[in-house]
Amino acid sequence: MTPSNQSPIIVGGGVAGLIAAQHLEAAGRSPILLEGSDRVGGRLKTDLHEGFKLDRGFQVLLTGYKEVNRYLDLDALGTRSFRPGAHIHLRTNHFRIVDPMREPAQIIRSTLSPVGVLKDKMLLARLNMRLRRYSQQRCFKGYESMPTIDYLHKFGFSEQIIERFFRPFFGGIFLEQELQTPAAMFRFIYKMFGQAGAALPAEGIEGVAQHLKAKLKQTDIRCGVRVKAVESGRVLLDDGSDLLTDGGIILACAAAPLVQGLKVSDAPPWKATTNLYFYSQRRLRENRLINLVADNTSTINTFCVLDEVQPHYKPEGKGGSLISVTLKGYRPDDDSAIAQAEQDLLRHSRLPNDALRFLKAYHVRLALPNLDAVSYTQLPTSTRLQDDIFLGGDQELNGSLDAAMRSGRLAALGLLGAHADE
Repeated sequence: MTPSNQSPIIVGGGVAGLIAAQHLEAAGRSPILLEGSDRVGGRLKTDLHEGFKLDRGFQVLLTGYKEVNRYLDLDALGTRSFRPGAHIHLRTNHFRIVDPMREPAQIIRSTLSPVGVLKDKMLLARLNMRLRRYSQQRCFKGYESMPTIDYLHKFGFSEQIIERFFRPFFGGIFLEQELQTPAAMFRFIYKMFGQAGAALPAEGIEGVAQHLKAKLKQTDIRCGVRVKAVESGRVLLDDGSDLLTDGGIILACAAAPLVQGLKVSDAPPWKATTNLYFYSQRRLRENRLINLVADNTSTINTFCVLDEVQPHYKPEGKGGSLISVTLKGYRPDDDSAIAQAEQDLLRHSRLPNDALRFLKAYHVRLALPNLDAVSYTQLPTSTRLQDDIFLGGDQELNGSLDAAMRSGRLAALGLLGAHADE
């Protein structure tokens, strides 16, 4: 048994845990951070495969998030941005749309595009203007539970624009095609894309986690350490040893499997995704646009030429294109899905049959918390689970990087408030 100490213990080395450690350090604490995998980052992981940087699941960095601008140096991360628009693929034709508010020269093309009827484009302009006036927090107010699909219908959008734009675009973001995710998240994310946009860090999405880790100077980070149970003042490890602390515990991970009295069935379920990577010998030019597939006969929901947005994702001097593909639904251990996706990608991209080479598949089972109701923030005192145990992680607020960062800070402030007399 390890002797008791005053160091707070953080369980979980994802973004919430790293942010919590940063605030504990700022208060003069020297936390111990326990991470079960081989490196910090949580769901922000990037692998090097044949010289390519492959994120585990298609992920982008929304640069308009308040918490992103609070904690990250986007220049140091070497971020490169997508264009504000999309290339939409139907069964028999395709077209491109670009946000005319961000690129005024595209106003005629956007007006004439068949993404929706004229009324839809007027409604898009109204939605853009309304959300621009709102704060990020106000995007949530009153819409914490209403499904996104109901919100779109209530706003007056036609089935055409829902099927051709909203369903593939936000279905890819929410990882569910029915658009049952609360409309608060739709309003919030829509505002973020319109306000600043999406980018990719030079070192992949894991670069965000490594950037946060580099800021920690007094934190004892222990990777490859799996936690079996947590109780007041004590963390029991899988190897049978334990850590005792009088400094408080932050669970920056799912709490139900670790804390006695919490039912695993009560924990929020998770959304899963299957993400594939292909290399094309022939250059595929998409002008830094995301590709949305509004074709019910296709297994693909979205695809993207990553190195066109962020050249560092591809080995220096190598030609061709690195393509990320996200499937509709979760298809683990299904080789036929990969073969079908390749055929669908060839059809949508109009590449020759011998151009593609499959690189790797990622089946991400715990990709996003599946929350029936979401919130933007909470009081630090609300992060206390019991005694000296506090909760962090995006599952406490909403499924976003912004929420992960905010929840980590709030959990640290909750712990520090509870231990203010120390």
